[in-house]
Amino acid sequence: MSYRSLRWVVATLLFVATAINYVDRQTLSVLSPLLRRELNLSEQDYANVVTAFLAPYTIMYSLGGRLIDRIGVRLGAALAIAWWSAATMLTALSRNAISLAAFRFLLGVGEPAIFPAGVRACAEWFPPKERALPTGFFSSGSAVGALIAAPMIALLTLHFGWRWAFVIPGLVGFVWLPFWFWAYRSPSAGDGGGQPAAAAEPAREPWGRLLRRREVWGLVLPRLASDPVWYFYLFWLPDYLQRERHLNLTEIAYYGWIPFLFADLGAVGGGALSDGLVRRGLPAKRARLLVLAGVGCLAPLGALVGLVHSVALAIALTCLATLLSQCWAANIATLAADVSPAGSTGTVVGMMGTAGSLAGALFAQLLALVITAFGYPAAFMLAGALHPIAALTVNLMLRDRR
Repeated sequence: MSYRSLRWVVATLLFVATAINYVDRQTLSVLSPLLRRELNLSEQDYANVVTAFLAPYTIMYSLGGRLIDRIGVRLGAALAIAWWSAATMLTALSRNAISLAAFRFLLGVGEPAIFPAGVRACAEWFPPKERALPTGFFSSGSAVGALIAAPMIALLTLHFGWRWAFVIPGLVGFVWLPFWFWAYRSPSAGDGGGQPAAAAEPAREPWGRLLRRREVWGLVLPRLASDPVWYFYLFWLPDYLQRERHLNLTEIAYYGWIPFLFADLGAVGGGALSDGLVRRGLPAKRARLLVLAGVGCLAPLGALVGLVHSVALAIALTCLATLLSQCWAANIATLAADVSPAGSTGTVVGMMGTAGSLAGALFAQLLALVITAFGYPAAFMLAGALHPIAALTVNLMLRDRR
């Protein structure tokens, strides 16, 4: 197989892995009304279960990124998917809020490493002018996973019961492993397209030196504001559609996937957009920042989701919000590959993920209070205000200083 073909096989396998990743985490939100009844979960219990996932996710994003830089993408990605697939299957044994939180904690330990692995793989296999599209493509697996989770989990639950809705997706992760080991190898010199092997393994920078870099903080700080928005739609949207818009589980199977289809379009389209700007002559960093600024300008429209009366219009606005959220995710991940030290790309992406998941965990606790006190409209307004803050931060921190 030629180098150019093989690198897209690698990107496709990473796409599948992120899709599996998001199916496994989205199962909880799709089944949240049912699990609230079956396991007697309060609003605070549900927020605590979400936090039990995000707390180790926060820590392991940085540690997982460093692990990827140390042991490589091939082995690191395989270890991650094996761990989280086992944790997903164990969730079927949940009996109450405590056991459910414990299994979600294990899931949070394994899931984050796939994202620094993917960004590093794209940085190694693709040159800068072609990098955002494969990064957006593999990242779009998260939206595809969220897209297929609603109908798949609903149908599995309706036919086999909710416990099998955890077991079967977990098994799929183990099916992925032999394909990964068959296909993945380090990029080789002289094949063209990506970086040669000699440049693919530069020295890793120490943590202290990374923390003194302005560009690292310019990548990390915006994630504190942007990531909670995606987690909000991921974990609370199915619950909102069922409790506030009165869709039943069958209707969730029919309609709950649509916003995540648009998230997928945002990831791929956003990556293609910034790559197109680079090919037209813009520097890579400036192209990514321009797209991120556009997202910051449009994102406040998501605040209207909880205010409109029409269910169709609410879903349409949700589609816009998820499209923008994943357009943002694809471009800031590619920006990390563009400006971070090559030997520490996984570490920097891990630091970004740690910041984002920490903010997501804190935001989950805030949402429990806001939704209980003021309802979902206030939650959507809060989420709609975050991307402009993130866009302003990244552009101020990473703009060229004269």
